[in-house]
Amino acid sequence: MASECQGKSSWPELLGAQARVAIVTVETQNPNVDAQVVLEGTVVSGEVSHVQQHQRSKRGKKIRDIASDCQGKSSWPELLGAQARVAVVTIETQNPYVDTQVVLEGTPVTKDFSCSRVRVWIDQNRIVTRVPVIG
Repeated sequence: MASECQGKSSWPELLGAQARVAIVTVETQNPNVDAQVVLEGTVVSGEVSHVQQHQRSKRGKKIRDIASDCQGKSSWPELLGAQARVAVVTIETQNPYVDTQVVLEGTPVTKDFSCSRVRVWIDQNRIVTRVPVIG
């Protein structure tokens, strides 16, 4: 079935990559694709024809497109591996329109998007484990 699709259809090099990196890479390398992040174990349709016909979400924009509408800096890759308190101060200094939420890895959070929120994911040593982004 993949041979019927236009453009690149497989990205084994992204195994283990951050979801946001994977989305950007896939959609950059094949603009015909609307990449979706799916939690391991989630039941999904195996119908390739449905995937080929899939339209963008009803909201009409992808998360990264929405983030570009937010005010101020929206991503802090330089804080990966930093102490939580350093990350919080840096983020709130560089973007006064956001509030930070420090979240321990494994903690369930809502899936909604907010231009005024940056989650700072940390481990038990209070080290930042994910790139902080608006959302």
